[in-house]
Amino acid sequence: MCGIVGTLGDTFSADVLHTLAHRGPDGHGVEKIAVGACTVLLGHTRLAILDLSPAGHQPMASRDGRWWVIFNGEIYNHLELRRSLDGLFRGHSDTETLVELLARQGIEATLRQLNGMFAFAALDVRKGRLYLARDPFGIKPLYYSHRKNCFSFASEVRALKALGVDGGIDPTGVRQFLTLRYIPSPHTMWRDIRRLPSGHLLCLDLASHSLQLIRYIEPVCERFQGTLADAVHAYQEQLLAAVRRQLLADVPVGVLLSGGVDSALVAAMARDAGRALPCFTVGFGGKHAECEIKDAMETAHVLDLQFHSVTVTPAQLRDALPLIVRAVEEPLGTTSVMPMWYLVRRARQDVTVVITGQGTDEPWGGYRRYQVEMLRRLFPFAAAWRLLGRIGACFPRLPERLERGLRTLPVGNIADRAVEACTLFPRIERLRLLGSDDDGGAARAMRYWFDWLRGCGCGDAEQVMRVDSRMNLADDLLLYGDKIAMAVSLEARVPMLDIELMRFVESLPVEYRIRLRQGKIAHKMMAERYLPRTIVHRPKKGFQVPFGAWSRGPWRQWVEVLLLDGLGDILSKDGVERLWREHLCHGPDRSRQIFSLLMLALWRREADGQ
Repeated sequence: MCGIVGTLGDTFSADVLHTLAHRGPDGHGVEKIAVGACTVLLGHTRLAILDLSPAGHQPMASRDGRWWVIFNGEIYNHLELRRSLDGLFRGHSDTETLVELLARQGIEATLRQLNGMFAFAALDVRKGRLYLARDPFGIKPLYYSHRKNCFSFASEVRALKALGVDGGIDPTGVRQFLTLRYIPSPHTMWRDIRRLPSGHLLCLDLASHSLQLIRYIEPVCERFQGTLADAVHAYQEQLLAAVRRQLLADVPVGVLLSGGVDSALVAAMARDAGRALPCFTVGFGGKHAECEIKDAMETAHVLDLQFHSVTVTPAQLRDALPLIVRAVEEPLGTTSVMPMWYLVRRARQDVTVVITGQGTDEPWGGYRRYQVEMLRRLFPFAAAWRLLGRIGACFPRLPERLERGLRTLPVGNIADRAVEACTLFPRIERLRLLGSDDDGGAARAMRYWFDWLRGCGCGDAEQVMRVDSRMNLADDLLLYGDKIAMAVSLEARVPMLDIELMRFVESLPVEYRIRLRQGKIAHKMMAERYLPRTIVHRPKKGFQVPFGAWSRGPWRQWVEVLLLDGLGDILSKDGVERLWREHLCHGPDRSRQIFSLLMLALWRREADGQ
């Protein structure tokens, strides 16, 4: 796990690498490479995980001198891939395997073989092309800026700003954020900065300075042909292999353990693979229903694993929020960023790598919005859905989740429906806040991924699950997970998104994963082979935070000042104030929206250097 940065030019200051020092405290390197009339600068900061020796130093050149690579992430099958390569290797790092694969097979053939999480830059000196690549699920972020003949890229926005890139706030990004709670790639909150989408390759021709964005991943179209029992057995083998692959490290490894089934299963399978990993959990104390410490402690006791927990107070979380926004760099409306901040700090005291249970809900149907799609398929009565949608609109005090579900029912187009299902602010509220109901292209970004699935024979629920696995995960949950963990130089791995494993999971008939009132079907059936039913079927808490109660209580004055004074040049103050008053009166609950606006206000203050 590392930080990478590059630009066209003769030099960049030491400050540029310093901005990424938290991503790579174990070493750094810079190379200036002449390619025709162009000079490419590649910089790297290293967090040593595999091959702690100088043989893993980057930037790294291939033996034949044609390719240069700077790499962030892990390639879990690199030793297997290395067996196909001739010649002596300097060490056993996955970066060296990657650069020699590029020299032997080229960029696109190499990408098709990699099983890992990664963001890397590869320079082909002979052809004069610079490539950027992001892994199929976007576990590792990568940003770039292309202005006239200037091109720069980096693992984090702060490095691009140190290179002089700062184009101001992009109104499109604001609209997308208010629609989705995050900004879908390739957009960001800055006019001149883009985020490489998951599963994409960017090619810069150094002679013409032209850019080409290539989606290198293909959807899984084949179907598993066995019974449900066969699927459970095969899934056990696939997940166990994935966990074993992702335990590969030359440094201590732990597990981030919640009270749910997913992280418990990962911990159990690691133990089955011969690794009894220390567990780390965060919570808010027993008086809060959202606290998962007791449940996680029970899981650790059942598995006979070393258990560590950290309890945080509302004051600690409030004080950390500005630091969290600075680390994440983009506003995200996900309250779990707060406990995650303290959880990774506790884990980093003992380990350098953690495995997590993240990435399970999307492919396995763990969210209620997938149930709505199943309902529509079983009862395809458009007129009835339109009527229900109108009835729902007449009850403004409905729970927000139910309100969103009812709003989706009359929407015929699947991409528009997917946007509506997760919308932060519906059209009428965007109109009050922005003076326009424009979604900034959020629906268009959704359609891009739904079009990718055309011809695969997926039903509506499965299509939404697959799109969420490439958008919502990559540009929200995985994005903050990477940034917050790397803020303390901790590598976070997600075995549930192992590439080979996901090919298998997405090949399963959807009814093996989700039915009405049931999700994660084969996943939980297999988990019962490792865990008691009481753990497997615990009610989902979802790493939640009691933000509603805190924002109306001990945080009230602080939140109010930020909302009403910190967003005036972006949003309508009257619209924000109306929303805040509704939230205070519990009619309806607006915790999700208020937290998102709070993060936007803190982000704006950070962007202005306050």
